[in-house]
Amino acid sequence: MCVQVVMGISGDLFGRLSRAAFAVSLLTAIGTFGSGCSSQTAGRAVGEENLTGDGGKTGDGGKIQLLVTVDWEGRDLADRNLQAMRDLHAHFPDVKVVHFLNAAYFTKVDANAADAQARIASTIAPGDEKGLHIHGWKRLFEASGVTFKNAPTFWGTSVRANECVYDCGHEVPISLYTAPELRKVVKFSLDKLEEQGFGRAKSFRCGGWMAKDTVREAVAAEGLLYEESAVPTVFLKPLLQGRPIYDWLGELWSDTNETSQPYTMTTPAGDLVEVPDNGALADYVSADQMVATFQANKAAFLRDGSKNVVFSIGFHQETAAQYLPRIEAALERVQEIVKRENVPFESVTTEAIAAPR
Repeated sequence: MCVQVVMGISGDLFGRLSRAAFAVSLLTAIGTFGSGCSSQTAGRAVGEENLTGDGGKTGDGGKIQLLVTVDWEGRDLADRNLQAMRDLHAHFPDVKVVHFLNAAYFTKVDANAADAQARIASTIAPGDEKGLHIHGWKRLFEASGVTFKNAPTFWGTSVRANECVYDCGHEVPISLYTAPELRKVVKFSLDKLEEQGFGRAKSFRCGGWMAKDTVREAVAAEGLLYEESAVPTVFLKPLLQGRPIYDWLGELWSDTNETSQPYTMTTPAGDLVEVPDNGALADYVSADQMVATFQANKAAFLRDGSKNVVFSIGFHQETAAQYLPRIEAALERVQEIVKRENVPFESVTTEAIAAPR
């Protein structure tokens, strides 16, 4: 869900972090801002040797696993956003990205499949993962053989007919549909993306993070293995409080916080590994907040260095030009911490995350 917003450090977030993690984060921020950022540092590519500690000092077999994700909303493929994503790979060539792709680009009234395929593919590097993302787009659902629902939206409104000339429904939660209906949309999306050369996804994130029971059942039934919609609503409060979606997400993910780790989620169609989006997405969080979340997860890791700890951050394709600078700034600072403290650390895709026992 793309919303442009400039945010500071959330007091609610820091209230949930340990004092020790907060102190380290604050000292890091002071050191970073006090020293400034030279153009040489800002343009430096991060190599594997810069990202990964050897584990000899602080770990005992485990690592902190960085998960960088991008939600492809299905709205448009603007050059400025695609270039920002290519720039991310140029600046951080060893950072893998999980692309939650959306088949809605191929169902627009004026869709040019070859052009859309080429634009999307231009941002995906070797080693990246291709997952699945679904929003409630009218043309996508109708192409899947499902009758479109126009209400209620994330905002508690209804989609008007005059909004649907080109396409509409992005802000309609797909959890309104039954599991059999959603299976049709999931299957259509998987087939369409595979047809376009993107393989068959094994990981999924729901539009607006609204992965209720019917959504989880549908994706499990269609063979997906990982679900990545659990989100700490503390990050969303400044923008979404007072909107229906904020209450829905608060109820759905009430146990999720910034250090939540993967767990098994049971559905009628089989188990899924839920990988929490514990750092949320860059439209909702600042670079400071991302670093604070890293520090909190680092503190959790150091309590038991034998176990991996996942630290997830991400962004939206449709607002990448605006918000990717936050991701890059956070990655620079995390890199500095990892090198200075010799923290075992690696950039991974979903498939590298061990299923919880």
